[in-house]
Amino acid sequence: MNTILDNAITLNDKIKILENNKNNTKNLDLQAIYKHIHNFKQDSDLLLEHALKINFGNIFKIQVQNLENEAIQIFKKACESARDLNHIYLYVKYIQQISRQDIQKAYLKELGFQTEKLITEFRQNGTIIQQLRLDKNDITKQRSIIQMISTLCPLDLGFNPELFSLMLIPFKCLQKADLIDISLLERLADVLLSQCYGQGSANQNQVHDWLALLTGIIQYAYEGNSIGLFILLRKISQKNIIELLEKYKSYMLLNYFNNSQVTLKIFQGLTFYSITQQSIIFIRIISQYLYEYAIELRSKQYSDILKYIYKEFILTSLLGNIQMVNHSTELIDLLQFYIVGMSSIDQEPLKKSLDLLYNRLKLISNSKVFQKEFVSQRYYFLVNIAKYYDGLNMDDDFLNIIKIYQQKDSIQKSEKYNQWNFSQFQEFESYIDQNILQRDSKDFVGLENLTNTCFMNSILQSLYMTQSFRKFVIQLKFTDQSLQLIPHASKLSSLQKLFLLLTYQKKGYCSPYELKRQLREPYSNTNDQQDVSEFVHHFLEDLLELLPKHLQIPLEKIFFGYHRSCIECFNCPKRQPTYRPKEKFLGIDLHFNEEEEDNQDLYDMIRKAYEKEQIEYTCDRCNQKTNQVYKSQQLIQLPSVLFMIVHRFTFDSTTLTMKKMLTKVPFRFQIDFRHIFNKQKLNSRDCIYDLYAFIIHLGKNSNSGHYICYARQLDKPDVWVTFDDTMITNLEYNSDQLDKELIEEETPYLLFYQNQSGQPLILNN
Repeated sequence: MNTILDNAITLNDKIKILENNKNNTKNLDLQAIYKHIHNFKQDSDLLLEHALKINFGNIFKIQVQNLENEAIQIFKKACESARDLNHIYLYVKYIQQISRQDIQKAYLKELGFQTEKLITEFRQNGTIIQQLRLDKNDITKQRSIIQMISTLCPLDLGFNPELFSLMLIPFKCLQKADLIDISLLERLADVLLSQCYGQGSANQNQVHDWLALLTGIIQYAYEGNSIGLFILLRKISQKNIIELLEKYKSYMLLNYFNNSQVTLKIFQGLTFYSITQQSIIFIRIISQYLYEYAIELRSKQYSDILKYIYKEFILTSLLGNIQMVNHSTELIDLLQFYIVGMSSIDQEPLKKSLDLLYNRLKLISNSKVFQKEFVSQRYYFLVNIAKYYDGLNMDDDFLNIIKIYQQKDSIQKSEKYNQWNFSQFQEFESYIDQNILQRDSKDFVGLENLTNTCFMNSILQSLYMTQSFRKFVIQLKFTDQSLQLIPHASKLSSLQKLFLLLTYQKKGYCSPYELKRQLREPYSNTNDQQDVSEFVHHFLEDLLELLPKHLQIPLEKIFFGYHRSCIECFNCPKRQPTYRPKEKFLGIDLHFNEEEEDNQDLYDMIRKAYEKEQIEYTCDRCNQKTNQVYKSQQLIQLPSVLFMIVHRFTFDSTTLTMKKMLTKVPFRFQIDFRHIFNKQKLNSRDCIYDLYAFIIHLGKNSNSGHYICYARQLDKPDVWVTFDDTMITNLEYNSDQLDKELIEEETPYLLFYQNQSGQPLILNN
């Protein structure tokens, strides 16, 4: 039938072929047929619509009971070649006609996987806006796309996190109300927030969704996207805004509000279209956090931001809106925070504004001057700032009214509005160095498991506990032009944001979703368990490639060592070894000594990795092929942070499966490489490496199990911390006790060591 379809030229001819074969599809290659339909030039929508209407291939119909999985697999193969979001919409449309909700959900889940791959591809190619077709005045197309994503997204974002970001795009790319039916955005906003709020386990990724929504709102404000911002922001409750900003306080300040002009642009965007209660609360909370950071971090950087916002935003944009009846309480609260706070720093700008402010208040007070609610909102404001400013041009009647309400309601000058003292502030970087490296063991937070991502979480926590790497990542400056030119720099920024969250979030757990979406395949788009040793290699190698040359060098010193191959031919008269060019390596592979199954020693396993191996080889010098040749790897330089993989999984030829060796390898909490390679002349401090983290594999085979990270801060060696996804536990026993506590199935798999000198170890020049 594929050939017949290929030969048919017109749409009608192809429709007739589908009609004639709709009852005889059992032996047809449905995957190839639907691929042909998806690729049928401009009329593919119409052809697909007809195929789905007649349910060609019974992809939506389960004829035999208990064959649901088989039917879903057929559907999966049929839809996986869809190349257009409108095709996805058509599938959604017909899936919704399935009566059984559980089957409908299963179909939508498979479609979600396919859609996620499609969206990821569009993003990488930079064609997502064109594919959405939201930049054209086509309400029908817009409605179908929005219906598609609003149907797919609320189900379970565990399988399609990319769709959540897709939901935010219409609010971002449509900056004018006449480009889209506003009711569509209203509907999409409701679906978006219903996904964020969720209930119980309905949304596995609620933490990620709220953070994605919050960062989306900030981005829209920065870009001046007033319509989309207004629709989204006003639907979020005051309680949620406060909780979100509190939860991600450090993340927000260090990523979005660490620059005066950027902060100003965001604040202006929040109030440009309409000054809502939510926007005022947002600005008030961020302003308070800026002040707290200025005090806590003794940061001139954040105090300068507050001063800039005061002059360029508070005294210009907001002071003139004091007459607003709606949300005036929040607005006055924000004004008092800045005006009283700045009273000891710079009085001139406000003195010029207060007369205008007073005249406006008096003008709008004519009919309301004796209404208590009006007085309580506006006169209290004047009473509080009068404490700091003399010479306000208030007439006697107005002052008498203030005195009456002072006596009647016992108005007290609020203590929460303090004068700011920024006179002794230092630069931000000097403090953050200490805060990055010196952590209280009780302050560590976990990582959300994104369905079988314990392998990734354990590696990320191990890397975070690598102090030199943590400092390197957090202090990357993405305002640096060299970093801005890096392709896929978002992977670096995502890693930095995650480390900032782990550093400054004091409770709960963080979501590594943003970083996960930037990883190479299969890590970015699968929910299957992966091997930690392969992942750490891929992760660090990819990270190194993203960095400019001047930043590659410090990262190489942390994790990458150098070795070279050595060939010794005993047929050659001089028997001098031949050395190959040095190569970069990442981690040492350790294998068990099969001759001593129950008596494994870490030192012996390291020596074994570099022992000579007899091979058959044609010597470059004597030109003879002989088996009297020995090959080995000679270590040239070990990195300052060395990790080693204990290879426990081997192939069992009898069962044709991978089996796990549960043989215990006693811990070496300190390794002295002088004793391993007989390098007694080397300085002792350079040769000693301390164990600070290790990852265990919990389970009896390679097909299942769980990864957990154990780590300690080397300045607090007796406090081991367990990082088990979202669960963080401080252990109450020392290193030797820890070794004894691990059960047989808790096998250390990856070991992380730190050189006491903090520098690479040179073994052979």
